[in-house]
Amino acid sequence: MEIDNEKEVIALGREIFTDLWRLFGFKIIVCDDPNDVHKHWREINSQDVAVIITEENWFFKMPLRLRLLAERSISPAWVKFPTLLHEGEDTLV
Repeated sequence: MEIDNEKEVIALGREIFTDLWRLFGFKIIVCDDPNDVHKHWREINSQDVAVIITEENWFFKMPLRLRLLAERSISPAWVKFPTLLHEGEDTLV
């Protein structure tokens, strides 16, 4: 009997951000509003998830309670990338 121990990497956040990670074959969860992350909390904290990739600015807009849980999480690990700017924008979204 073969056991598959591969864990997932999930890209979480705005569609423009997650689409880039989809190209690399990662699972994505589109959540344009960080206040709605609670709707996906159970899925992103399953035992099959090793890493959650998100934008830094999006992460810091998450509800405080969930953001603190994410910051203290060992598994899954949360990796924050610099926030993407839309064409013509001078400031972070």
